[in-house]
Amino acid sequence: RTISFALGISVIDFATSGGLGLYAHFAFSYHMTAHMFLGMIAPIGIVLGAPITLALRTLPQGRNSTERGVRGSLISALHSRLGRFYTNPLIALAIFDGSLFALYFTSLFGGMMQSHVGHFFMNFHFILAGTLFFYVVVGIDPNPRKIPHLVRMVILLAAMSIHAFFSVALMSSTTLIDQGYFASLKTPWLLDLLADQNKGGAIGWAMGEIPILLALVATFIQWMRDDSREANRIDKNTSRMAAMGQPDELAQYNQYLSELAKKEKDVR
Repeated sequence: RTISFALGISVIDFATSGGLGLYAHFAFSYHMTAHMFLGMIAPIGIVLGAPITLALRTLPQGRNSTERGVRGSLISALHSRLGRFYTNPLIALAIFDGSLFALYFTSLFGGMMQSHVGHFFMNFHFILAGTLFFYVVVGIDPNPRKIPHLVRMVILLAAMSIHAFFSVALMSSTTLIDQGYFASLKTPWLLDLLADQNKGGAIGWAMGEIPILLALVATFIQWMRDDSREANRIDKNTSRMAAMGQPDELAQYNQYLSELAKKEKDVR
């Protein structure tokens, strides 16, 4: 977990303060590469590092039963209405993929690129949106919502489809979406801005689909493991109840259904 979290933070550092972060200010293709690192790759490392679990284990508790403490405040925030709202998989998906269209297909992108503060908040949003999404679908931290594995897989498939549509739209775009920002820089090594924008769409597609696909595979494996553990638990309970000479819960339930069906048959 420590290695995973450290890798996530290192990716953020590289995409914002390293060479990639520098070039992201001058070419859309580099910007999109940084976006994918910040919104797709770094969040997976962060959520697999289980930072919430670490916080719950290390943050101080209240000094008495009436004082929450930092740990109690975190637990309350997780289980608050706002916490349950943002951990709704549909809300997380809307923020994760919906913000792509809100940012890149409006004047918002060009305006935010022209300001250091705007660019900072853009990157911050990428990190938060990606972390929230992957926390909901593949996170190992405590979650106020118990989301079935099938729902998680459907959400991941939807995210892949929406992201692919967004990337194809950028790849086939015929007009610049930066409101003249990159043209105003007059970068000597960047001669065709539209081709670079289309290239950015291709980069977004390639770098965006792979992490989601890996998350999909991981979710399926986790689903199979959970089912296997549940089957083992039922088998152990059956053996224990049989050793005690008592019917297990499954046998009692099947007997109940049998008696219910017999009563319905007698009534008819």
